Amino acid sequence: MSLDDEILKDFLVEAKEGIAKLEEEFVELEKEPENVEILKSLFRTMHSLKGASGFFGFKSLESIAHFSEDILSKLRDGLLKPEPDIIDILLRAVDEIKYIVAHLEEHKQEPIEDRVLEFIVELSNFSEKLKKRIEGKGEVREEPKEEKLSAEESVEVKSEEEPSKGMSEDEAKEEIKEEPKEITLQEVKEVKKEERAKDKPQESTAIPSTKELTETHVKVDIHLLDQLMNLAGELVLARNRVVQLASRFHDSDLQRSVQTLSMVTSELQEAIMKTRMQPIGTVFNKFPRIVRDLSRQLNKKVNLKLEGTETELDRSIIEAIKDPLTHLVRNSIDHGIEPPEERVKLGKPEEGLLVMRAYHEGGQVVIEIEDDGRGIDVEKVKRKAIEKGLIDFREAERMSEKEILYLIFKPGFSTADKVTQVSGRGVGMDVVKTNIEKLGGTIELNTEKGKGTTVRIKIPLTLAIVPALIVTSQGQRFAIPQVSLRELVSINPEKDLLKIGNTDFYRLRGEIIPVLSLLKVLNRPQTSQERNLVILNAGARYFGLLVDQIYDSEEIVVKPLGKWFKSIPLYSGATIMGDGKLALILDIVGLMKMLGVALEELERGLAQEKVHTAEETQFILIFEVGKDNFAVPLALISRLDKVKSDKIATIGGKEVLLYKEKVIPVLRLENYLPISYPEYGDEVSVLFFTEREKTVAIVCSRIVDTLETTLDVDTTVYQQPGIIGHRIINDRTVLFLDIFKIIEMFDPEWFVVKKEEEAEEMVEPIRILLAEDSPFFQNLIKNYLIQAGFEVDVAENGKVALEKLTQNPTFYSLLITDIEMPVMDGFTLIAEVRKNSQFVNLPILVQTSLAGEDIKKKVFELGANAYQVKLNREMVLQTINELLEVRKQRVSHA
Repeated sequence: MSLDDEILKDFLVEAKEGIAKLEEEFVELEKEPENVEILKSLFRTMHSLKGASGFFGFKSLESIAHFSEDILSKLRDGLLKPEPDIIDILLRAVDEIKYIVAHLEEHKQEPIEDRVLEFIVELSNFSEKLKKRIEGKGEVREEPKEEKLSAEESVEVKSEEEPSKGMSEDEAKEEIKEEPKEITLQEVKEVKKEERAKDKPQESTAIPSTKELTETHVKVDIHLLDQLMNLAGELVLARNRVVQLASRFHDSDLQRSVQTLSMVTSELQEAIMKTRMQPIGTVFNKFPRIVRDLSRQLNKKVNLKLEGTETELDRSIIEAIKDPLTHLVRNSIDHGIEPPEERVKLGKPEEGLLVMRAYHEGGQVVIEIEDDGRGIDVEKVKRKAIEKGLIDFREAERMSEKEILYLIFKPGFSTADKVTQVSGRGVGMDVVKTNIEKLGGTIELNTEKGKGTTVRIKIPLTLAIVPALIVTSQGQRFAIPQVSLRELVSINPEKDLLKIGNTDFYRLRGEIIPVLSLLKVLNRPQTSQERNLVILNAGARYFGLLVDQIYDSEEIVVKPLGKWFKSIPLYSGATIMGDGKLALILDIVGLMKMLGVALEELERGLAQEKVHTAEETQFILIFEVGKDNFAVPLALISRLDKVKSDKIATIGGKEVLLYKEKVIPVLRLENYLPISYPEYGDEVSVLFFTEREKTVAIVCSRIVDTLETTLDVDTTVYQQPGIIGHRIINDRTVLFLDIFKIIEMFDPEWFVVKKEEEAEEMVEPIRILLAEDSPFFQNLIKNYLIQAGFEVDVAENGKVALEKLTQNPTFYSLLITDIEMPVMDGFTLIAEVRKNSQFVNLPILVQTSLAGEDIKKKVFELGANAYQVKLNREMVLQTINELLEVRKQRVSHA
């Protein structure tokens, strides 16, 4: 490369930096038109660009920069205000400068085109119009403008060149233009200072060289960095091979050398990776201009706030996320943020807020795009999906709000009513999701109608060297990127997997997830049973992958696959292991897609079943007292433990347990139930029940098991106080305890304190209607409500409850309802009650085992006043008293 080419390359780099700075500061200027510092910075940048263009003889570029500088000088000196038409033409000037610089980079000469010349004429005429607008003051202020420039741009030159006052005005202007000379003079000045300081060594350390400070950065060609990264990858592979070979020999010197090699390799790899890392601000800083142009086009007012611009990412990823981010920002402005007049009517600020945020989290980079607009209308998404045939009406009714929301990622889907240049073609969000997933990333949506939407993207820091889990299938190794790993589970496939249709499912802590067998995916015959389940996440979904064996995690170098293998969705790349053999990298998104459309249909079909499962099953604790088996919901037990029998003593006629420096009363079931007295050994198991700060210890022979099961119990055989019913579990009769009744039998005053604290004495009894289909919960809830002083009527479903209410509208003070019931569910019951004006002051408490924000949100939208979990007696009673107090106040004011 010749010297001229080197200088031109430096000019182009500086010109691009100047253009980026100009675009960013022009948008800031529109927000802060009185900010003189921004104007000064714009003027200096344009002045530098003009000087450098003149040095190279780029006349078109110099002319545009000259007229732009002239306009900026008038803005800077306060002769003009930065009005929209002025900012518009200056931004157009920046666009033309950008076009010319791009042409120079490709062709080494300026474009000879009419568009450039026509714009120069237009810019010149506009500058003349501005002079007339100032009413001739421009001529008077011309000289001070140049003097101001010399004061700001070349303070050192002014002090060095006092004799130049005798020069002509034109010569003085030329002197100002030539910024490189100013820098040279400054450097010469520093050199002279250093030379004079040679005679005074004691002062030399106090005056650092300016030249040394300016040489802290070196510009390196990006292809050289890529080559260094590839070499670092090869070094990591070689290191892994050496480490594996060294493990075969028991030589301490060799081991120390290998450790040093490994450490140096890791540090070198990290240092090279840092050279490829760029702040995400290089992408973010382009958006002020995009937001500004789009908001003007759509007649909206949008304030863009950038956070975490210093967050660093690999250069290759930064290049890949530009388009997805641009589409998401355009979506937020077009679909999300309302027009100013609509925002004012809604009580929002006239100017919408759009936040772009980036930060590191768990070895990944999280990018959030948040707006305070109208949010996504889930009902509108549902209607559009039905119109387009993506789902039918029955599927839509069964789908959760989250599932409906994610339909916007389907190809061809759009909620826009008409096609415009900005939106409506339905080719956006599916492409965004696909591109993010290609990077090994995920995308999440959170929205609240009328409040705004947040799009959350998670992407890896780099794609070159990644930590991965090594697994095997029939001896062949595969790598799974650790970023997609949730957890590892050892299972027995025959007992632990559920089969629905042709797909296996696994229940992980109440959550049903689909399972793939790696052997079946590879179309290999099954010679052994896969017992290791790798739980993986692909976006918002989780699934399991059955493998033969799981090895350690290690850093792998990702090698791209050849063009012959790129059509296989199962693999995202390959790597070379420490023994020199190849391992394929599994593509998690591709694996998820291999579950296919059938999985989506199955999941929708399971949606209703999931709801029933969550309602009808509970974790129960099964324990023995002598030969009898008992069960109690695990959620009611605060602690389990084993204690020595001699820790239980009789004090004042009562048995107590000395436990962790506390005296806890002991309850023995054999004293309150018709069961045989057991023989306890030297050690007993104890169940602790705690409410508020009061605890009781229930003694049992041993803990049998915990089990997730339905609570369908037979209440006809055992009609004993303290027993709700029984069930046959594992060929044994298990009695289900009413633990609240047992404790009341043990100590009738146990719950009295609670009554005094939470309920006032009332003359009239408070009647509560309980809509609950499960006999177990009917008895349990009814008993503890009666203990708390309430009268309780039970309805086995929503229809019966509605009939009871309608027959006597003022009889009940509160309605407690379950969600999942036959004939009429809780959702319908709430909706029907709220339609009737007679029940306007009737509080409704939803008491359910169903968890999830979707359920909670829906019951509140229908008109429920509160939401509590069934087994949390303390919170249920507290909520009941709060609702009754609010009702009392409403009735008294009516």
